[in-house]
Amino acid sequence: MSIILDLNSPVFQKDLFSLSKEQAFSLLNTLKKISKMSWEELYKDNGLRWELIYSKKGKKGENIYSFRINKKFRAIALREANYLRVLSLHTDHDSTYK
Repeated sequence: MSIILDLNSPVFQKDLFSLSKEQAFSLLNTLKKISKMSWEELYKDNGLRWELIYSKKGKKGENIYSFRINKKFRAIALREANYLRVLSLHTDHDSTYK
């Protein structure tokens, strides 16, 4: 079953609207790729580099993950059933884990 994207986080949307045209294009390509994948494919994809962030938890105690948008920035998300809820974007890799 394909992953269902949830892009409704206000923080994500604020981050999205502040991206450059190049960054937004890269983000859309990555999200399009993910939307065609199964969860197993997402976990194994070397380009996306899906990683658990040990220092963060969701509001309900859910695990928080990061994945690569491109070589310059990452996104933070959590999984709820078949939904990938994208929470925020980080154009500075190091800010992903703070």
